[in-house]
Amino acid sequence: MFSKASQAKTAICGIINVTPDSFSDGGQFFAVDQALQQARKLIAEGASMLDIGGESTRPGSSSYVEIEEEIQRVVPVIKAIRKESDVLISIDTWKSQVAEAALAAGANLVNDITGLMGDEKMAHVVAKVGAKVVIMFNPVMARPQHPSSLIFPHFGFGQAFTEEELADFEKMPIEELMETFFERALARAEEAGIAQENILLDPGIGFGLTKKENLLLLRDLDKLHQKGYPIFLGVSRKRFVINILEENGFEVNPETELGFRNRDTASAHVTSIAARQGVEVVRVHDVASHRMAV
Repeated sequence: MFSKASQAKTAICGIINVTPDSFSDGGQFFAVDQALQQARKLIAEGASMLDIGGESTRPGSSSYVEIEEEIQRVVPVIKAIRKESDVLISIDTWKSQVAEAALAAGANLVNDITGLMGDEKMAHVVAKVGAKVVIMFNPVMARPQHPSSLIFPHFGFGQAFTEEELADFEKMPIEELMETFFERALARAEEAGIAQENILLDPGIGFGLTKKENLLLLRDLDKLHQKGYPIFLGVSRKRFVINILEENGFEVNPETELGFRNRDTASAHVTSIAARQGVEVVRVHDVASHRMAV
């Protein structure tokens, strides 16, 4: 699954945010029934995977969701979807207890935005059940004092890196920093016993990066592929995409029909760039437009 040999084109992972303050859907799919209806819609439009998240990680979100509350948000949705579909389900969490509950409820994959660095037990939870895992490069954790990181909430329990390491990270070019982060994360995965074929890498587009850094990482996805892992890419409705539109005079206000549609159109253009580079999975809000882009 997700290997170039077995997959003719980029797979589409549809997003379902079960959070009251979701950035993209305003909590629209917070209730289980509504989330289930959205899952049916995304599958019908061509999603082969669904990513279920119970905690907002958007810029400006500062409210930590307690583990039990996050479990109560995501597990009923996963169980409801699993009752009627064998679609791949990803749990978007960095907390090992949430991941464990979600996997037990029927999820297949853990999408960890802290790249196994936010909860030291996460790698062992994934390894224990032989699940797949998305290891994301998290620039916010690697450069917490960088201006692009300050608007994001804190990720992880404690601090994943020493003060000396963080000082070194501030001076690194972004691609070198990503390489260093992945080395540490992949070592943790190997130590826990996660099989290499169960790992996907996410370059962390939109997380604490400048516009130039986002574009550099998108340009050089081939270099990331050379590490030998499938890529899981999330660019849908990211702030830097919206900023580029705004700088070029396009309507971006999501309260207007045109502004909302422009965000998805621009995001789909980025998906076409990703698909051209052989990216295995794209994580998106509007499946129909991204399917067309692929």
